[in-house]
Order: sequence, then structure tokens, then C-alpha cells
Amino acid sequence: MLKYLFLFSFFLLFTANGEGPTDEGNIFDYTKKVHSSLKELKDLGPTKYFKEIDNYRSDLEKYFDQKKRVCEGEFSTVILNGVSQNEKENKPLKLKPEERKLCFRELKALQLTFINNMYVARKRYLEYLHGERIKELESARENAVKSLQDSFNKRNRR
Repeated sequence: MLKYLFLFSFFLLFTANGEGPTDEGNIFDYTKKVHSSLKELKDLGPTKYFKEIDNYRSDLEKYFDQKKRVCEGEFSTVILNGVSQNEKENKPLKLKPEERKLCFRELKALQLTFINNMYVARKRYLEYLHGERIKELESARENAVKSLQDSFNKRNRR
């Protein structure tokens, strides 16, 4: 039963909020999109960082908030293999304590990956900025040295 849970818990979550996927196929696609966003975040180039980081952050934090609500039991879950006994009795199916722990562990792992990938992307961006500033500094030094040489060369000609 555990393998059936979690996969469709987002279905009710998203349809209840009017956000996210609205059919069963899109739930899997949305979860894959979140996982691929985490991977893309790690590989985010420094030139794109400033433009795209807020989109990644808001999308992933929205997902984490919704996942947390599912783990806390705000939404009932749907089972893949048809109507369950609880549905026949019109009772929502709640997560068992071990399933809830698993849900929170998964959430923690995703958030940890998010934090680590944000760190990698930001570090790469800061290193890029540092490199750019070092180039500017070297250029300013070269210009100052050249200007000084030119001024002494003019005095020596007189």
C-alpha cells in the first residue's frame, strides 16, 4: 500500500488549490520537473544566475510547502488500484505513522538537496563575479602603470 501512496497524494493537493497538475499523468510529470529543477539548479551557469534564481527558488519552495502539507495529512491520498474500502465508506485515507515519517524524510532529503544545490550555484556565481572584479582590477592597474610610464616618457623627451 505504501507504494501506492504519495504518488497521488499530490493530485488532491493540486486540484484542491487550483494549482499544479490536474490529471494523474501530470502528477508524475510535475514531480519529475521538480527533480530536474533541482539538478538544473546545481548546474546553473553564473551568467544566468541572477536572472533565473528567483524562479527556481519560488517554484521549489512552493513544492516543498505543498509536500509538507501532504505529509502533515491535510490532504487524503488516492490509491492506484481502484476504490479502497475507505473510499466506499467515504472516509479519507490518512497516512500511517511510518508513511508519514517516510514522507518527511523524503521532504528533508529534497530540501537538503535544494540547499546544497543553491550553495553550489551561488558559489559558482560569486566566483564568477570575483573573477570579473579581478580582471577589472588588473586592467585598472595596467592602465595606471601605462599612464605613469607615458608621463615619464614625455618628461624624458624634453
